[in-house]
Order: sequence, then C-alpha cells, then structure tokens
Amino acid sequence: MLDTKILKVLLAFVCFSVAACSLSFVDRTPQESSGLIFYANPDPLKGRQDVYNSMARAAKYNVDIEGNNLNKNVSERLTRQSVDVTIEDVIKANIDDENKLYQASRVLEYAISYAVAGLSENKAYTDNYFYEVSAQKLALQAIKSHQNAWYASKSIKSLDRLYRKEQKIVADLDAKEKRVGSLSEAEYDYRKNQEVLLLRISELRNNQQYLLQDYANLIKAEPKDVELEGRRFYELENFDKDYSIELFQEAAVRNRKEFALTKEKVGILPYSQVRNHIITRYPLVSRLDVNGLKVENEIYEQSLYEKAMKISKDLMSAVKDVKNIQIGNMKYALFMEEAFDKLGAAVLTQSEIDYQLVMLADTNYEVALRAEIELKKELHRIEKIKHPSNEDKLSLLNVRIALNEMEQHQAKLKAERAEALRKLYFDAGLSPLSTTMLKAPIKDVAIELKRAFNKDLVTMLAGVKDPIDVTTKVVKNEDKGWAQKPNWLEETVAKGLPKKEKSVRKTNIKMLQLGSYLERSNADVDWKVLSDRFPQLKYLVKRVEPTELGGKMWYRLTVEGDAQNLRAICSSLQGAGFECLPK
Repeated sequence: MLDTKILKVLLAFVCFSVAACSLSFVDRTPQESSGLIFYANPDPLKGRQDVYNSMARAAKYNVDIEGNNLNKNVSERLTRQSVDVTIEDVIKANIDDENKLYQASRVLEYAISYAVAGLSENKAYTDNYFYEVSAQKLALQAIKSHQNAWYASKSIKSLDRLYRKEQKIVADLDAKEKRVGSLSEAEYDYRKNQEVLLLRISELRNNQQYLLQDYANLIKAEPKDVELEGRRFYELENFDKDYSIELFQEAAVRNRKEFALTKEKVGILPYSQVRNHIITRYPLVSRLDVNGLKVENEIYEQSLYEKAMKISKDLMSAVKDVKNIQIGNMKYALFMEEAFDKLGAAVLTQSEIDYQLVMLADTNYEVALRAEIELKKELHRIEKIKHPSNEDKLSLLNVRIALNEMEQHQAKLKAERAEALRKLYFDAGLSPLSTTMLKAPIKDVAIELKRAFNKDLVTMLAGVKDPIDVTTKVVKNEDKGWAQKPNWLEETVAKGLPKKEKSVRKTNIKMLQLGSYLERSNADVDWKVLSDRFPQLKYLVKRVEPTELGGKMWYRLTVEGDAQNLRAICSSLQGAGFECLPK
C-alpha cells in the first residue's frame, strides 16, 4: 500500500498530466462599455504562435480594458489623491519586483502618464495616449510571457520523463516490501528521500504549468490549444552595445509623443536642455555614471533609484501645481514650463533605466550560465561512479533537479532581458501600436509589428546621427554639487565645463584632488565609491577640506602621500575613466 505522501505525489502528477485539471481557464472576456471596442470573440489559434502573434493578440484583446482602467485610475488620483499616496499605491501594486530599478521604472511610467493627463487639456489626445501606452505594456507582457511559456512547454516534457523514471524506483521498493514484508533501514531512508525529491519535481512542473496558463489567459486562448514557436525568438536579439544611453535619449526627444505635446504647449525642448536639467537638479548619480560604475553596483543602483523616484515625485507635484492655478494667473506659464521640464527629465531617465536593465539582465544571465557549468561538472562527476551508492543516486537526482531549476531561472532571465530590450525601443519612440492598427486582423497586426521591429526601429536609431556631447555646458546649478571631474562645479560657475586632463603632467606632487562638492555628504559617498574601486587609496591620508569660493562653501576631497605613488594612482584613476587633479 502506498503511503500518504506518495499518493499525494501521484495525484498531483496525474492532475497535471490531464491538461492541468487543477487550473481552470480564466475567462478574461470583457463586458461591453460605452465608447470602447471590446473583442468578446477572439479568433481561434492557428498554428504555432510566434512572439509577434503573441504581442498582437495580447494587445488587441486586452487594450480596451487596460487603457480604460489606466485612464480612470490616473484621472481619479490626479484630482483626489496626494502625490505621496499615489506613489505608495504604485509601489504596492508591484511588490514582487526583485530589483529596485524595476520598481522605479514603473513609478516613472505612471508619473509620465499622470503628467500627460494633467497637462494635455485634450480628452481625445489623452484617451489615445492611454490606449497606445496600454497596448505597449500588453505587448511587453506578451514578449515575456511567450518566452516563459515556450520554455515551460519543453520543461514539462523533461520533468515528466524524470518523474516516471524516479517513481519506478519507489514502486520497485514498494513491491519488494510487499513481497518480503519489510525493507532494510537503508532502503527505508532511500525511499523516504526519493519521495521528497519527487515532490520537488512535481512542484517544478506545477510552476511551469502556471506559466503556460498565464500565457493562454493573456492571449485569450485555451492552454490545450497553445503551440509555440520559440527557436528564433527575435530578430535584433544581439543588442549593439555601441549604442549609448544618450542615443536612446535623443531618439526619445525626437520621437516620443510627450515631446510633441511639449512643443505644442511651451515650445521646443532641446535634448541638451533636458539633459542639463537632469544634471543640475539630480546630480549625484551623474557622477557615478561618469565614473564608470555599473548597474549591478549597489551604490549606482540606489542612486539611480532615488533619482527616478525624486523625478517622479517632482513631476507629479508640478502637474498638481498647474492644475491648482488658474490659466489667467501670471505664474501659469512659468508653472507649465517647469512641469514640462520635469516631464522631459522623466522620459530621459526612463530611457536610462531601460538601458541599465538590459545591461543588468545580460550580467545576471552570464552569472547563471557559470552556475550551470558548475552543476554540469558535478553531474558528470557523479555519473562516472561505477558502483553508485544510494547516497550517490540521491545526489545525482538532486543535481538533475537543481539543473532544471537553473534552466528555469535562465529562461526567466532571458524573458526579462527580451522585455527590457523591447521596452528600451518603445521608450525611445518606436510606436507601432496605434488605435487604427489594432483594429486590423491579428495576422496583419503581427506582420506590422515584425516590420516595425526590423525596419522602423533601425530607421529611428539611424536618424540620431550625432548624439549630444555629454560635456554640454551647464549654466546653472541649483541643488547638490557633483564632481564630474576635479573642480567641476567651481569652474562651471565661472566658465562652464573644463577640458578633461589627458594625463598627469606634474612631477613633484604632494596631493591629489578627487572631487569638489557643495555638500560634505557627497564627498563621503564619492570616497566610498573610489576607495572600493581602488583599494590603494585607503592607504593614503584622506582629507575633506572646506573652502569658500564665489560666496559658497565647497568641500574638496583630497589624498596625500608619496609623489611617485600619487602619480601611479592618478594614472590608474584616469585609465579607468575617473578624474584626479595633481597638486
């Protein structure tokens, strides 16, 4: 007689084998609503679904509900809720974010929609904007869900084979116990551990079945009808890392609807002006970016997160100010200009975070690949044992399960990377999902999406031939100082950005200046950044010296030591893209 645990495992396994009987199909068919075109009868699936069909179905069959809900949500919060509470609500709605930058991206996305609703004063424009934003969001969900579901469909078959093989071992032990009346202590222990591992396999299969169910719900289909094409998941999969953040930001200025609205309301907002607004208002992360820190560094991640959250809050507060002032008021135009400045900063920061999330996904995937290699080495080692013990057999099964879990993790990372990359393109201004286009048959929508990603995207990025020079002069600095290079703020006050030093020219030096700041706390943060990256700095005498210049108090970060040692350190700093000023 099988014990209770084994019965539970078998019941779970049988349930999954019969078209996921424990998971009922969720009917997402929307109800009719005035002024909206709801698709109550989606087309049946035809053949294997590639990613473009998935995007088309997800957007077409869900966009009316999503757009209407977003419009209603933003409108109510714009008139009835404080900015702080609104941001808290957006964060709470995405509590599963594993990385702060995903959270910051969603808050920024909401703040931009919030701003368009508050500043456009044209209901038809706003409705169309929400429609397209929602369609893009659904398309991104489909990209990620398609990739996850494609892997899940393969993984389930592999897990089924493994389950059947290992379950036979338990069945043989059960038969032996029935035949001879008992098992040895070692056999009892082996069977018990085997049952635990069978439960793990069942749980893994369960997870994969849910991914298939989620995908089917999104594209409005029955799971049993889903067949996926995923071998060539995407064209343009190899991201050109010569493309800079600035290229995508300038593409956004040229192509995003928010900047067209800005032009209509307050005039043209050049890329250089928007960028300088970010540098002067939100300075700290700019230093970290210039100094070559990567997104996986927790200091960079935290600083970029804080910048995005502050920009979101400032933007939404500025929109509130505009809504609360009468049009005839003398300050109305000033308030509008300030709000659109912040809207531009939010859009550019959105592109910056998108870009960094692509880089982060690449890094995480490389880490996962290295972990997989180590697991495969262990697998081969155990498989070579000629006369494996029960303990060896359990270890082998453990490694096989761990490998499956690692493959699931890799599939998740690939899905996140695919979503992040396409979001970067959407946020740079690629906008194929118009109201008119989504009214076409699914086949035509899919063809148009494929054309957009393979032609329009290339044309859009090629149009940005000369991205703005990052050393564009900054004419004001109203908030915290940042040390893009030595004496940057001090010299900006007098003449704009200084030229970059090519090498250490002085021979008889006593100290190096690493930065200059309007706040002491920035000097401390920058010291941590530099000393962590260059441990040799920790052996030098560090000083933070206050000095008055132009009626303001500055804080200079310096180190003292042997002249030869200082020259070598300064060369290392400059070689890595950091700045130092020998004195």
